[in-house]
Amino acid sequence: MSTASGMYLLLVVLFSIVNGNLARGVNGGVDCASCTIVVGVIEHLSILYNETIVTSLERFCNYLPSDIKTYCKVAVDYLGPIIVEGFLKNETPDIICHSITLCRDDPGQPECRLFSSKSLSNLSHSQRGANLRQRYPWLPSLLTSKACDLPGIKEICKIFEEVFNNHMPLVDIDGDRFGTEESFRGSAWRGKDCDDFSSKIRPGARSVMGDYAIDHNCNGIYGMDSSTNKPWEEEFCNDTQRLGIAVLGDSVSAHFHIPEQWLDARQLSVGVFEHLVYIIGNELDWPQLSGTTGHINNTWPNIEGSTRSLFARLFELDHCNHRDYQNIAVNGANSKSILDIAKTLTRDQQNDVPLLVIYSLVGNDVCNGHNDTIAHMTTYEEMYNRTLTGLAYLDTVLPIGSHVLTTGLANGSILYDLLHDRVHPLGRVGPPITYSKVYSYLECLEISPCNGWLSSNDTLRAFTSERAVNLSIAVHDATNTYSPKNFDSGYLDFPFDQAIQEWISQGGEPWQLIESVDGFHISQYGHAITSDVIWSWLQSNKPHWLPPANPHNADIERVFKDQGGY
Repeated sequence: MSTASGMYLLLVVLFSIVNGNLARGVNGGVDCASCTIVVGVIEHLSILYNETIVTSLERFCNYLPSDIKTYCKVAVDYLGPIIVEGFLKNETPDIICHSITLCRDDPGQPECRLFSSKSLSNLSHSQRGANLRQRYPWLPSLLTSKACDLPGIKEICKIFEEVFNNHMPLVDIDGDRFGTEESFRGSAWRGKDCDDFSSKIRPGARSVMGDYAIDHNCNGIYGMDSSTNKPWEEEFCNDTQRLGIAVLGDSVSAHFHIPEQWLDARQLSVGVFEHLVYIIGNELDWPQLSGTTGHINNTWPNIEGSTRSLFARLFELDHCNHRDYQNIAVNGANSKSILDIAKTLTRDQQNDVPLLVIYSLVGNDVCNGHNDTIAHMTTYEEMYNRTLTGLAYLDTVLPIGSHVLTTGLANGSILYDLLHDRVHPLGRVGPPITYSKVYSYLECLEISPCNGWLSSNDTLRAFTSERAVNLSIAVHDATNTYSPKNFDSGYLDFPFDQAIQEWISQGGEPWQLIESVDGFHISQYGHAITSDVIWSWLQSNKPHWLPPANPHNADIERVFKDQGGY
């Protein structure tokens, strides 16, 4: 593998996936932020353990999984000397990343600085970086190529592109869009395929002849009851109202989460990075723990909170719904891109059971990283027409008896107020770094997840909230206007405000419902309690959407145990 390409790809992927564009930003954008954050963490390790930068670089690499550790050490062999020299000259991670050319000063753009300067120099970051780089003339040519152009990396990039851009399972032999592997849009996202050689066998399918020989719907219930000579599926599921669930949404529904342990030097360890490759393969998303499609108990060491979801409750009502979930949510999705993303939803109108679809785009139609953020916000007319188009498409794929719940946008006006003066995980060692400093840094690089709400500008935050309300009204109006043929529909304001009030009543602090690293997304606690609120709303307002409890659930557990798991 060429030079630092392995580490470079890792850093770029880690801190850019949420926006779905590896080349986004100014002044180095994602490349610059990735470098600055990692070099900052390495400096914090040296402070925490009172050791040299050389030792901290080695420590950092040794924390990584074995298949990435090698690339990290190759990167250190090339970049370590200039990083060490930078710290010996009392330079900050910002300057060091300018010296290795991952950060730059684009014409007409302000300097972007995350760490407080240690020098009284009046030179620009680029000039100071160039001075530091003088002893390493080979360095600029080393990093002029994009990571995905380098030998040994092209194939990896193709895999990421296939999954991250097409949103389909990487391993799907029969092409039914259900896979057998967990990550790369596999069973963490959609129910596990129990036969990847037949597209007719998949989660959500209707049983065939009681599934007396083959588990056509992959719910783990098949075979014959020898005492009655009847198929188990007929005995346990024929009288129930099977209902699957799917969500069409953005990074909130996908449950985007970067473990804070990766940025807090005090928490770094081998265990923290144990599942790094798996986490990247899931696009830094955790759909298996989300409020809509969560289906496993949370035992991950780097995410706090229990799993409660709409799917889990449907399964509790009727175990015949096992594995019938689809998380069709994509980081960065908005009302325009979801129209193509929705086409990866799988349902056969004739041969599958009904589906409850949550159509929830809660931020990206007002959120973007552009400095002229308002110009890139969706209008009422665009939101209204796109929602109508989306509902019309669902009418062509959903079986009769399905349901569609649309939601409005989230109230992001509270984010800045809740977090701006709190210390970010990156600032818990060394000089404190607040969320407002992180927000400003990402805004400067034009890679903020939401310039409108994560801004110190009160007027801009208020305008963004006003536009979000306007777009929520558009979703509401479109939902009420459209007359579906195969499903009934309803609208719900995204209930995060109610979730906060419920959390407070339980003794929690509102900031705990927000992701600690990006200061923008909903945390595991937030997913669980938002799911509680939505389920309660369904019970009160759409009780006919929810299937009755299956009296045979205990029998299913007795005969089929965990029904093959997930």
